[in-house]
Formats: sequence, C-alpha cells, structure tokens
Amino acid sequence: MSTLKSIWKVLNSTVFLYVMIIILIIWLSKSCGELREERRSNIIDNQNIIALNDSIKREKLKNGNNQVTIAGHISSINDLKKLNRDLYDEIKQQHGKVISLNKIIFQLRQDTFDLRKHINYLESIMGKPVKMNDSTYSMSWILKYDWDSTNFDVYKGNTYVGLKIKPGFIWKDGLTNSDILNNAFLLQHQKTEMIDRVSQMELVFGQKIEKDQLRIFVNTKYPGFTASSLEGVLIDPNTNPYIKKLMKKKQWFPNTWAVGFGASVGYNIFNAQPYIGVGMHLTYNIFQW
Repeated sequence: MSTLKSIWKVLNSTVFLYVMIIILIIWLSKSCGELREERRSNIIDNQNIIALNDSIKREKLKNGNNQVTIAGHISSINDLKKLNRDLYDEIKQQHGKVISLNKIIFQLRQDTFDLRKHINYLESIMGKPVKMNDSTYSMSWILKYDWDSTNFDVYKGNTYVGLKIKPGFIWKDGLTNSDILNNAFLLQHQKTEMIDRVSQMELVFGQKIEKDQLRIFVNTKYPGFTASSLEGVLIDPNTNPYIKKLMKKKQWFPNTWAVGFGASVGYNIFNAQPYIGVGMHLTYNIFQW
C-alpha cells in the first residue's frame, strides 16, 4: 500500500509534471522535424519525376529572345548516378564541389532569307583572282553576318579554280573574244576552304522556380537557335558542405524579444495547483529555427 502511495505521490508531484512537459516538447520537436524532412523528400521526389518525363518547351520572350526550358533534377551527387548518369559523369569531370550543372546540345540554322538579310556587305570582301600557276587561280573572300549588335559570324576562306583549254578545240582565224571564252576555255572549281571563322553568340542560361518547379532555361537572340537536348541538376543543398556554410543556421540566443497581452494557463508550484491568468507578458526566444 505504501508503494502505491509513493507512486501516486511521484505522479502527482510538480517534478513529474515538468518531466512530462519536457518529454512532450522533445517528442513534438522530433515529430515536426520528421514531418519537415518527409515533406522535403516528397518535394524532391516529385520534382525528379517531372524532370524525367518533361520535354523541351520553346517560347519567345518580350525582348525577342528565343528561349528553351525544361524541368531540372534535384539530387545528391550519389543519387544522381542512378537518376541521370550523363549529368553525373559531367560533374565528376569538374574539380571542387559542383552546386548546379546544366547541359545543352543546340543547333544554329539560317535559311537563304536570313543570310541575305543580315550579311554586312561593307565588311564582306571578294578578292581579285590571284594566279597560282599557268592554270590555277585563287580568290580570297570574307563574309560577315551581323545578326544584331552583339551576335555575329565572320567567315574567311579561299576558292581555287582551274582554267584550261577544252579538249579538241582548234584555233581558227577570225574567232572573236566571245567565241574564245565560250568555246576555248573550261573553268573548273577545284576546291573551297575556310581558313578562319569568328562567331560571337550571347547566351543567357540558368535555373529558376516557375509554378513550384525547378526549371532550366537558355535563351539567345541568335537566329535559328534550337535545342535538341537540355538537362540540368541542382545539387541538394543539404548534401553540399559549401552551400550549408552559406545557409542561415539555427541559433541559440538569437536576441529576439516579444511583448504581448493575453490569457495564460500554468501551474503554481507554491500552491501546487493550476491557474488561469490574464495580463502582459514578455518573452525571449532562446532557440530559433
């Protein structure tokens, strides 16, 4: 009987109440942390499912740029090996800690209309024929295409032609220059080679959050830009030591005070009974997350 009284005394004591409150707080904190981690994991899983099934989307921006976008992956480097081996291999080629990586395969194609429209005749040159030997001539040329104030292409090359007498041609008195040009000589294109090329292209690329999705984007004003492949990954910040150094950390004593007015419920340790009170209160935030 005395044992039961002792147990009841402990259960009814203030110390036991405080212990139970502390245990409850610890349990609630642990449960909240697990829920946050589960929610974070679900967001990442959903993003990767979208990325695996997404296709390239094309759009025209307000400034005229052609843009392509696609959903990107969020992953640790180790998980990326199973998720996307191509991006994983690219990351392993880099030194240091990769934060994000994008990869694109694109094409540039202009038709006759675009080429004629944007050629810069003032800086395009067709050189005079230069005699290389008795039957071969060389002509140098430069073609410059100004797509806008930033994007351009400059091509330089040489074209070689051969000039020889047609087989079986017989010289006769009274032949005019026209007869000779049309009937006596055979003009043959031997080869054309490009000896220099300078191209400048402005590309804007990165990662953004659009409609709760991580998306990879690339855009340019260069005409004829199309992407045949686009993919990217953001390394999970919780697995990257460098990013974790930049993130705001949980703090003890964050110097946060609060003043308010309202009702409160507590336990009076002197009278050993609960109470309900109304009044002003001043609190200090010891732990912040």
